[in-house]
Amino acid sequence: CGAASGSVLLRVGTQKTPPPTAALLTVLSGMVPILSLALLLNLDDIKSLSLEAMAWTVLMGIMAYPVARLFWVIAISMVGASRTQAMAGIQPVIAFTLGVLLLGERPNLLIIVGTPIVVAGLFLVIFPRKSANVGVDVVQVRKLGYFAALAGAATFAVRDVVGRHVVSDISDPLVTAGLSLAAGSMILTAALHRQAIRSIRTVPRSHLLICALAGVIAGLSIASLFQALSRAPLTVVSPIYALTPVITLILAHTFVRRLEAIDLLVVAGTILSVLGVILVILGATA
Repeated sequence: CGAASGSVLLRVGTQKTPPPTAALLTVLSGMVPILSLALLLNLDDIKSLSLEAMAWTVLMGIMAYPVARLFWVIAISMVGASRTQAMAGIQPVIAFTLGVLLLGERPNLLIIVGTPIVVAGLFLVIFPRKSANVGVDVVQVRKLGYFAALAGAATFAVRDVVGRHVVSDISDPLVTAGLSLAAGSMILTAALHRQAIRSIRTVPRSHLLICALAGVIAGLSIASLFQALSRAPLTVVSPIYALTPVITLILAHTFVRRLEAIDLLVVAGTILSVLGVILVILGATA
């Protein structure tokens, strides 16, 4: 729910806020509550972190925020929240492909069936329509936005694999979430602070606040995901998290219908993709 609602809020906020500035705002605003909770509740764990844990945490911060989050915000601003979240369905397919290429894993029947279902669902989502634009305020589908969504999904997929290892064996989930957000915030601030300062002067405060709220919700979502990965099997967590595109679709249709061009193909593609994702996850963890 947090990932879905954060994406919908970003869809509204990026109407007036440039994607780089929105990405920086979301990471900074998400870092503040999560890192504060980590310092308040787990200060001893932070003080006793090993160099290995710090290295993994910084790596996750680099992957998730300067890279994946920026791609994600760009995609949402270009193709909308519902289409961007639908593209997240490619994450387990990417993870499976890496497993085959790098680890010598072999697919079972569920993966063989689920993978083309995911691809078919995503094809329906990005399939070009003559009526993709309905009025000037409805999102214009741009090919570059889909590439950005795929790049973000791929980076998040690698981050989640690393995150599962870290929160299971090395570090506390809340500490991991807070410190990875802090690492990403420092890198993004160093890279984007000048552009952000210039754009903040001209962007309406309401849109800046919406982006900041999206960041807080996204930060809580990340902390919740890491808590889930540390407490429940991947076979339980992943299929539930795979429902994010469906929740996004419902929220977008309810609250930002003016901005989101949602048609039957998007709905069908999203549902088909989610079903395929669940099959791939079950197959990969069988």
